Amino acid sequence: MKQIFCIATFLFTLNTAVANDVSIENPIIRLMPLNAKMTAGYFELSNKSKNEEVLIGAKSNSFKNIEIHESKKDGDVMKMLRRNSVSIKSKSDVKFMPMGLHLMLMNPVKNIDENQEIVITLIFESGKNLDINFLVKNMNEMKIAKMDMENDSQCSDMDMGGMKMGNMMKNMSRPDYAFPVGVKGGKNMMPKKIMFGYKYGNMDMGCCKDSTSTVGQSFIKGLGFTMAPIDMEMDMHMFSAMYAVNNKFTVMSMLPYVKKEMQMQKISGMNTGKLHNTSSTGIGDLSIAGLYKYSGKSTIKLSLSLPTADDDEKDLNMMGALKTLPYPMQIGSGTYDVTLGYSYQNINQDWSYGAQLNFVKRFDYNSEDWKYGDRREASLWVAKPISNFFSFSLGLDAEHQDNIKGKSSQRNNNTPTWNEYYHSHFRVSANIGLNFRLPKSKSRIGLQCGKPIYEDVDGPQMSPDFKCNFGVSTMM
Repeated sequence: MKQIFCIATFLFTLNTAVANDVSIENPIIRLMPLNAKMTAGYFELSNKSKNEEVLIGAKSNSFKNIEIHESKKDGDVMKMLRRNSVSIKSKSDVKFMPMGLHLMLMNPVKNIDENQEIVITLIFESGKNLDINFLVKNMNEMKIAKMDMENDSQCSDMDMGGMKMGNMMKNMSRPDYAFPVGVKGGKNMMPKKIMFGYKYGNMDMGCCKDSTSTVGQSFIKGLGFTMAPIDMEMDMHMFSAMYAVNNKFTVMSMLPYVKKEMQMQKISGMNTGKLHNTSSTGIGDLSIAGLYKYSGKSTIKLSLSLPTADDDEKDLNMMGALKTLPYPMQIGSGTYDVTLGYSYQNINQDWSYGAQLNFVKRFDYNSEDWKYGDRREASLWVAKPISNFFSFSLGLDAEHQDNIKGKSSQRNNNTPTWNEYYHSHFRVSANIGLNFRLPKSKSRIGLQCGKPIYEDVDGPQMSPDFKCNFGVSTMM
């Protein structure tokens, strides 16, 4: 009989706790993604006494800080406000629930697991301390006061001092939360987090385009050139690091290692038909960027590219003499370049979409008395998760490049790649991509490939046949 009594008492206290005339029912903690820095606690509090009770705080050995918060709607945004206390009048109930009062549980001492019990002490103004066993439950299964958290669209946008909450933590665990790997730049992270990334990009280019048409060697020869480019391949290894200073501002640095190879062919004069290969390799220009979280869905980027790479790469010509390579074969710009960008992403329940704009402005001329033209870029994409770890994306990107300004003192008139007026183009490419989020980690892998579907160029100039990007990132 004693054992039965003990078991019954234990089962009762799992879901209900009583201290004098104050009772707690359904104490639940929302299960959040691995290494999340905050979550929420919900319960129902009843005051059956003749006196008013005032809840003034809470504490737990499992969290470094616990605050009482309340969500209130302000226009289309839910504001999450801190409360110093909550009054429970005599013979009344107060519900701590989504979209209302709740305990904000911050900085867990260690990761919490589903179905784990965590003791939280509720502190009352009267001097009462009530120890409650909270049960950790998956948010997809959590129903409080008949509110299904999974299907409650109101929980998507909560603002806590400018930081979006609600579904933010859930969205971060989705594979399509990260941009397709071919989209440039990054997005804001949780405060004080560091992310390291590596991206490999490959692009094959063939010859040649003029306006919207493909042209051959006879066209190039008719313009007076004695050599024509046949094929060009570029490999780029991009290393990046990001640090989130706070909820609004993230800093980022990127440093590429670039390898370029070009095959040329003699199309007139001595050695007609002979092929010749040139290459250039080296560390590219260092880029330092700042990301500002303009809203829960949009980010503004400002970056500065520093001329850390060579802009006078040389290789042997067909006669065996060491000569400066044409403009497309240079590793760096040799100029200080500023990029202003804007990114937007909207994450729905079953899919997501986004857009990005970038404008690159070149300043001054390099030591060789030339500079690349200004550049404008736009990207659009839609993505759909196909599992908890994989997502699939389709996208378009467009670029408009101006011609080269100035003229290198080392140029020659043998090939169109040395002509400053054969570099402007407008190009639209179609892309397909995959994102993979590694289970139980903060690492992601991405792959995106594409090819041009429309080109209008000042030519003759080389045109991309195919491009691919592969990336890996991890957050600490």
